[in-house]
Amino acid sequence: MGLIYNDGMPYYEVPELTAEEKAMPASRFYTDYKLYPPNPLQQQILDAGPMAVEDAIPIEHWLDHLQIKGYPKVCYGYTMMPEGYGFYIEYSVSPVTWQGKWRRWYGKWYNQHSKSMVQGQGNLRYKIWNPLDHWDHRFVNGENDKDGVWSLETLDLGATGDPSKGIPAISHNIDLRDYGLSEERYQKLLDADCRADACWEEFEGHPGHHLVLRFSRPCPLGGRESINCEWMGFYAKDGKIIRDEDTPVDNTYLKNVLTHNTIERQHLYEVLPDLYEAYSALPVDED
Repeated sequence: MGLIYNDGMPYYEVPELTAEEKAMPASRFYTDYKLYPPNPLQQQILDAGPMAVEDAIPIEHWLDHLQIKGYPKVCYGYTMMPEGYGFYIEYSVSPVTWQGKWRRWYGKWYNQHSKSMVQGQGNLRYKIWNPLDHWDHRFVNGENDKDGVWSLETLDLGATGDPSKGIPAISHNIDLRDYGLSEERYQKLLDADCRADACWEEFEGHPGHHLVLRFSRPCPLGGRESINCEWMGFYAKDGKIIRDEDTPVDNTYLKNVLTHNTIERQHLYEVLPDLYEAYSALPVDED
């Protein structure tokens, strides 16, 4: 898969849907919305190579940037840390018109298959989010995220051309108050309309663990700004952050993941308002 160039901004070539998927009304949200690469400023930062290690957030300070005001020294970049684990940080700002209810609805909707989805063909609802790399996503228990969320995607920006060849992962949400965020600080963040949540990931049949921290708050210029980080080589258990030295990671992988996340975030800003309007009031299994 590569870029298609026209008179405007280049966009990605994406995998073709199956005949069964094309027959579903929701397929228009896959085919009718182009998937664009990072904007020129983001691409310039990505192509400049890894950020300075001293500007990264080490794991022992992973909650420090959860503040009502202020920013980390670097808010967009990636690097390998001297201890052998990987780190990236991603900054983004939602449109002023963005509504949080859209994303909360989508989180439940794409984790459940519609009535006509064919087993073995992935999850069209999840593919809409990132047609280049996404294949399948679902609640482990079929109802909610209490027992984890299973996913299958590639993180190589379409290099394989087949997202079904990715590595299956299961993510587990955690309560940050069990991992160092005090109740007082938690309430202050909530009162200021700041939101923080985290999860850790494990991989089926493959070594490694990832720890993900998502943080959003009102942006001074409008919309909501997000500062999301990931430490590749750690997981959370029983109130402790645990190192996994067998986690495979390098700077190429970190760059690909940051690019992947940048692409899909911008794409969701474009697609989700229309998707929510079309499907939010319909039965959850509607095609």
